[in-house]
Amino acid sequence: MKNSTFWATFTTISLVLAGGLLQESKASNNFQEVAQQPNCKSPQTTLDMNMCSSQEFKAADTKLNQLYQQLRPKLNSKQQQRLTVAQRSWLKFRDETCSYEAGHFEGGTLAAPVYISCRAKVTQQRVKDLEDYLKQANL
Repeated sequence: MKNSTFWATFTTISLVLAGGLLQESKASNNFQEVAQQPNCKSPQTTLDMNMCSSQEFKAADTKLNQLYQQLRPKLNSKQQQRLTVAQRSWLKFRDETCSYEAGHFEGGTLAAPVYISCRAKVTQQRVKDLEDYLKQANL
């Protein structure tokens, strides 16, 4: 994202948030509720896309970490080491893959939501992988 685009977006978001905080209490609460609850079924703004993708990523990442912590104790030390190496490699893969996907929109406002959405999607796939590993370890 170009610096001018970033700062324009940052300034716009800051002004919108500041404007909401300056409203009277009831209006401010309504603004915060709307800002905190975007329509993720059909996000209309870049900010909504970012917020929805971030929520989706956070949920997937939390699940991923839970599964990883459940799986490790079920493995022997050699498999634990392999899992650690695989997970570190996977993190690099995820970030590089998503940088590639977002690169199609470099300099535009869609770059950030595409990157965040990609991280959610790729993390959800890794969750499925770890769920399968956990099932195998429980056999």
